Amino acid sequence: MLVERAHREALTRALDSLEDSDVGDAAGAAVRGHVITGTGGVGKTCLAADYCRSAAVGAGGAVDVLIWVTANTTPAVTGAYAQAARELELVPSSENSASAAEQFLNWLRITDRSWLIVLDDVHSPGALEGLWPPRRTAGRGRVIVTTRSRESDLAAASGHPFLSVGVFNREESLTHLRNTLQRAVSVGADAELAGLADDLGHLPLALSRAAAYLDYNASCSIARYRRLLADRRLTLERLIPAVRGSAATSSLAALWDISVEQADQHTGMLARPMLELAAVLDGTTGIPAPLFTSDAARDWLTERSRADRTVDEFEAEHTLATLDRLHLIDHTPGEGGDDAWLVRVHQLIQRAVREQQPPGSSPDIRRQRRNTVLPAAAHALLDIWPDTAHDQDHAQRLRASARSLATHDQDGESHPLWQDYTAYTLLFRLGTSAGESGDISWARAHFDALRSLAHQHLGADHPHTLVARGELSRWQSQAGDHARAVQTLEILEADHIRLFGYEAPETLVTRHNLAVERGETGDTHGTIAALTEILAVRRRNRADRGAILSTLHNLSYWKGVAGDAAGAAAAYRELIPVMEEAFGADAEGTLTARHNLARWLGEAGNPAKAISLLEALLPDQTRALGPRHLRTLITRQSLARWQGAAGDADKAIAGYQTLIPDMDEVLGPDHPELLTSRHNLAYLRAKIDPAAAAENLAAVIADRTRALGAHHRDTLSSRQCHALCLGWAGKPQKAVQALEDVLRDQRHHLAPEDAGTLSTRHSLAVMRGFAGAPQAAIAELQELLPDQERILGPGHPQALATLEDLGRLQGTTGDAQAASDTYQVLLTQIERHLGPDHLAALSVLDKLAMWRGRAGHPREAVHLLIRMLTGTRRLVDPAHPILSTITDNIAHWLNQADIAEQRHGR
Repeated sequence: MLVERAHREALTRALDSLEDSDVGDAAGAAVRGHVITGTGGVGKTCLAADYCRSAAVGAGGAVDVLIWVTANTTPAVTGAYAQAARELELVPSSENSASAAEQFLNWLRITDRSWLIVLDDVHSPGALEGLWPPRRTAGRGRVIVTTRSRESDLAAASGHPFLSVGVFNREESLTHLRNTLQRAVSVGADAELAGLADDLGHLPLALSRAAAYLDYNASCSIARYRRLLADRRLTLERLIPAVRGSAATSSLAALWDISVEQADQHTGMLARPMLELAAVLDGTTGIPAPLFTSDAARDWLTERSRADRTVDEFEAEHTLATLDRLHLIDHTPGEGGDDAWLVRVHQLIQRAVREQQPPGSSPDIRRQRRNTVLPAAAHALLDIWPDTAHDQDHAQRLRASARSLATHDQDGESHPLWQDYTAYTLLFRLGTSAGESGDISWARAHFDALRSLAHQHLGADHPHTLVARGELSRWQSQAGDHARAVQTLEILEADHIRLFGYEAPETLVTRHNLAVERGETGDTHGTIAALTEILAVRRRNRADRGAILSTLHNLSYWKGVAGDAAGAAAAYRELIPVMEEAFGADAEGTLTARHNLARWLGEAGNPAKAISLLEALLPDQTRALGPRHLRTLITRQSLARWQGAAGDADKAIAGYQTLIPDMDEVLGPDHPELLTSRHNLAYLRAKIDPAAAAENLAAVIADRTRALGAHHRDTLSSRQCHALCLGWAGKPQKAVQALEDVLRDQRHHLAPEDAGTLSTRHSLAVMRGFAGAPQAAIAELQELLPDQERILGPGHPQALATLEDLGRLQGTTGDAQAASDTYQVLLTQIERHLGPDHLAALSVLDKLAMWRGRAGHPREAVHLLIRMLTGTRRLVDPAHPILSTITDNIAHWLNQADIAEQRHGR
């Protein structure tokens, strides 16, 4: 039973509706018709046959003469016409076929009877030259042409427009399978049926034959049949066989093979080799058309076609056009310019091409072809893969085809990509591109597999084996598994030392990466010491200037991570002019250094300066790297962050709201930087609506868990912030429990001295105080502070925040002396690490003065407030109300001091 399709309605409407041109005149009425075009197996013939059945019995549309012609050759058409003429008694039985056919065509013009001619499987308009049915008739004439070609000459020669027929949509496929399968299918089986339809690419003929196979093999479940289809060792011939006794007795492969042979005749035997390339790539996502005209592709075409000269670009383009004309591929424009054209191939056509075996050939022919076509396709992909991917859609299509090649390479034990001298390097490009696009878990697993394959095929000490191990550590780190990355790099470092020596450039790269990873585990001071040693070695050995500047860049960064934000900013100020001289002002590394300078100035307490620098950087990055480059997007993210830190929440929220859709379009919904922007936006709104912020963070947690893993540092960070929002929304006890859960997971999955773990300990202590247990909170903060100062440094923002909260809690519990002592320590650390004129110092002076006064030292409070007044006058307008507030506080403590002295004197 056929599925009702829009094509049937369109065909009926075109052939049965009457228009003014259909009214007879001296030249007769117009003959109605359609040229049904589509690849083999989409149901062109079924569509024509269904119309014929309806026309034969239809009221008002009944047909007097219906002739079905298999029209793939001129003799076949001539013979069919001649036989019709004889049966209609238009000519004697002895009349020759050519003359009889001519008489039949003349009769179609003059008869007043209703007739319908079906010309099935027309290969080319030339085959029917002089044999096309007339365009006007005295009665009522209808013509249906079916063809796999979309050659425009067919429409011109026949006089009828095209009706393009494609594969079923999802709903049509499900209906077709349910109507075709004779076995009972439960209502809940739709998921399996939909999966089967996807496996078969929704090709109508394949669905019909799969249903027949399942009915014939009653013990085979749909799930098992799908597993059989996925087994590349089994051929379509076995899994989707021709149905005995049916009209269509050819196999699927044979149907398409006819078109391939026809294409070969028009292209000098280039069509099949080009399809062989396409058959191992991702024909569903779309293959960039320039691949097929690349040097590697044309070398393959030359070799497979045994041409006596190299195939040129024009011949390759002509072959693509021919395959497209015969519906073996779809060659369509993308969204970009001329170079954005794509090639799509139905998955069953791809499989049929891969499984094709010439009659009488050795069973090894498919394996031999696979061993040569996979490297050729890999080189063709490498030919068109840009060094920098500005077009993410293009990069995604390249990755899709590279993944397809990787999958084919894993079939069997020969691994053809690794037998070629350089084809396997495509797999390295694939892994790096996937990871940089945000698919970090996949990149990690991919390089783990590459490490094993490289060891097997290249040897343990081959340079590319060592590169695979280095890349594995990179994506272990990106996945948040810094401890495993350190282990990988420690073993790699030992091998580099053995192979190249302790101070060899290759070894220094690994030592450099290992130092950075140890910093990620919390050993920031060890990282700085190791990078300092590497810098000395590189300078002593007169290493490449780029390597020296890279080490200086990282040293500056880790100085900031260790708590010396001001020192990091100063280091970047010195480094940036040197990088501009060495690499240019528009080099990505130089622009990144400018970004980091802004960051550390912000961390040092100057968000306004950070904003100013980022606003100056953004247009330079946009011009040099493009608006869609990852570094440009990260700068927009940082700008919003510091706008929020500077108190301009509205501008920060607006920045995130425009940035997130752009990141989603460019990077995809699971990219870590997009998830970071969503996290930041949700947390920024916590001050406005903590309950709504908690809901948004819950969504970020779910997405980070799926994309990065439940125990990734970023996922745990979102859980920490989510818990804080719960507390601020009036659920402090629930927040405490949630923070305890986060801390437990951090201690289990992160390094013992990880900064995230220290941050959660701080949040938990503060929330305990908020939940009504201030003494427990004070004890936890007192235990935390030495760890922070030891691991992060006494001037680190986390350590300073702990001192701030410790003093506040001590004061609110009534211990003014302890509070004043803590704030004194905080003031000393700020002045030492951030400078005496830092804005934070003024805020601490105010609190220190209050607690010194309440602890019985009002004169000291006065002196502290006078210092605060002097510093504040340098920053604000003379009429600013904060000045009068400070003055009033001074007067208050002066009065308290006088009262205390009077009492003491009495």
